[in-house]
Amino acid sequence: MCKIAICDDDKEYREKIKTVIETEGILSSNEIRFYEYESGKELLEDADILHDLIFMDMRMPGLDGNKTVLKLREYNEAAILVFCSGCFEPTPDSINVGQPFRYIMKDLHDRSLKKEIPMILLKVKLCCGDSSVTVTSAGRIMRIHTEDILYICLAKRGCTIYIARQGKIEEMHCKESLSDLYECLAGRGFEYAHNSYIVNLAKVEGLEKNVALLPFGIQSNVSRSRKGQFADALITFLGERNGMV
Repeated sequence: MCKIAICDDDKEYREKIKTVIETEGILSSNEIRFYEYESGKELLEDADILHDLIFMDMRMPGLDGNKTVLKLREYNEAAILVFCSGCFEPTPDSINVGQPFRYIMKDLHDRSLKKEIPMILLKVKLCCGDSSVTVTSAGRIMRIHTEDILYICLAKRGCTIYIARQGKIEEMHCKESLSDLYECLAGRGFEYAHNSYIVNLAKVEGLEKNVALLPFGIQSNVSRSRKGQFADALITFLGERNGMV
């Protein structure tokens, strides 16, 4: 089920977005659940829903689109974000932090909306599957793109997730156990290199003796007890990704 939020104080435009999405037919009606909001404040009050796709009007009374986006990304980093405006005016921060997938200019005949929706829905269809993992960090429920994760290791009262984003490494502590996260990520290219950490196989640049080479010069030791299992998982993963299995 793809959860689609439409945050716009114009009810008529919210209906237009829903109609174009339903007419396009890329996602069937039983694959979609719409959530409508008249303000950024209303959207943020539903933070626990973790929407998959969000249409954000940039000009709304109270908390406008720019300010809403900055708060939104504090707990939902994985949502596909689409900016909408009749007078497009995003701030540098809302672009850099929000990372919008598309920009829709409101026009008289909705040409921009109809043109962009197919690509937006194809992106949603691709990402609504298993492209993210949900964790609890600092009292907030957050969703992280699995493709951004380098590795996850045991920490006091949970785990530390090491994330590569925009050329930098970020650390996020979550309360979930390593075994729970491994189970959640089963079949998505994560494997134990050691009893205390799991590695994203998509990030492995090489395997030399007992060391997995990761981006940013990170060297992850592979324990003797895990070496065979890790090497087999890496070979299988690379084979599947390259269409050889």
